[in-house]
Amino acid sequence: MDVVIKSFNGIGDLLFVTPTLQRIKERYKDARVVVNTNYPQLLDGNPYVDVVGRDNEGVFLGYPDPIHAKWPTKHHILSDWEIVCKAYGLELDLPDLKPQIYMRLPQEKSEVVGVQVIHKRHWHAKKVWPKFKDLIRIGSAKYKLEAIPRVRDAGSLARLIASYRAVVCAEGGISHIAKAVGTPAVVIYGGFAKPEWNGYDDQVNICNKKWCSYCYDPKPCRNEVERLCMREITVEQVLSALGTLLA
Repeated sequence: MDVVIKSFNGIGDLLFVTPTLQRIKERYKDARVVVNTNYPQLLDGNPYVDVVGRDNEGVFLGYPDPIHAKWPTKHHILSDWEIVCKAYGLELDLPDLKPQIYMRLPQEKSEVVGVQVIHKRHWHAKKVWPKFKDLIRIGSAKYKLEAIPRVRDAGSLARLIASYRAVVCAEGGISHIAKAVGTPAVVIYGGFAKPEWNGYDDQVNICNKKWCSYCYDPKPCRNEVERLCMREITVEQVLSALGTLLA
């Protein structure tokens, strides 16, 4: 039996399906698992994948998303599990809510806390906290903070995130990589998405719910003050969360 999956969206979209790949191999020993993706480095060394390709073939992991104005009802990992099970008629145990990366990673962590300053500013930058650079400037008096640099590919990003003591980031590829490689994370959600949809209990998830939250809306902000849910989150609040995380 061949199970073919395609994932050509974000890093998180690929990582969400990785726990299901493990369940497939556990239940169907002879299954041949093929994953077509634009982030093949993240599947290096994955024992539950037989072929990594770039063909536009396979089950599309079309869970509810902002573009189609559909709101999630469960974690995206569970949505992917349901999609794959239905497409191939599989009977699989529930997956763990933890993305998986098996590539070779640094064995020791530095004292550096990586701070995300580079963002995809899609959906009118609703996921972007406007004070990441201020956090580095103010917080460097107490912690060894540095901006997470631009790297050449997703594999390099995973190795970098694995080397940090912790990260502070928006929900997205960095937060999901951090969970997979065991790096503690403060994740700033604001009011765009719920952590229950795409977050993890052992990360510190900062939300600021307003009347319009959680909007999950790709259109311009409907609040009188644009991205008020993000703007009201203070540097001091994030530094306090980081202190709690590191303690």
